[in-house]
Amino acid sequence: MTEMMINIQKHILFSLFLLITSGSLLLGQRKDFRSWFELEVDKGFENGAALSFELEQRFDHNALHYDRMLATLAGEYDLTGYFELGGGVRALMASDYLSGLHPRYRIHADATGSHQLSEVDLSLRIRFQYGFEEMLYFNDFSENVFINRSRIKAAYHLFGTKVGVFASVEPWGLFGSANGRFFKRVRYAAGASYDLSFKSELSLRYILEDEFNQVDPLQSHILVFGYSYSL
Repeated sequence: MTEMMINIQKHILFSLFLLITSGSLLLGQRKDFRSWFELEVDKGFENGAALSFELEQRFDHNALHYDRMLATLAGEYDLTGYFELGGGVRALMASDYLSGLHPRYRIHADATGSHQLSEVDLSLRIRFQYGFEEMLYFNDFSENVFINRSRIKAAYHLFGTKVGVFASVEPWGLFGSANGRFFKRVRYAAGASYDLSFKSELSLRYILEDEFNQVDPLQSHILVFGYSYSL
């Protein structure tokens, strides 16, 4: 009887140990699966300028919960054939479990350099993004976020086909961070595109997004479905 009680106690202690350690692992690294849907319309002009409008719908919490809807109007100008300047404005409606839907706004400025290495198109985009939650807070820097996003991308179109493949890395830096650490997030992406016609394209990509230098960081696995049309 005594030996049986000892075995039962050992079993209970071992079960508690597994429960505690597994809970600690879950708390140490949160994970989520997300799905994004993108629709883009763009127009190029003979002088090297271009305009685009994009609508996005994003879902989080295993792609079951409405996260946000985004509308982005952007423009760019090709200065030399391998260097572009651009900018844009974005409005979004973000969801919060406790307080519902909230409007937010973003403005950004881009500088993009490109280079063709053999048959691979390489590009480096530097983006400065300024975000604010309400129009009234545009000049209240304590309520706003200033971010630098630097994206390195490689793209390759399979010769004689309608298929292209691409991959990118995009670290995010937060200016004015409370803990003094600049980098907060990095996105690794890989995907493929398919030309439906000379003007329209379908795309599918996978994004691994990691947060770091933050309390309770999140790792997100994101599947993105896109469609674009050129006027």
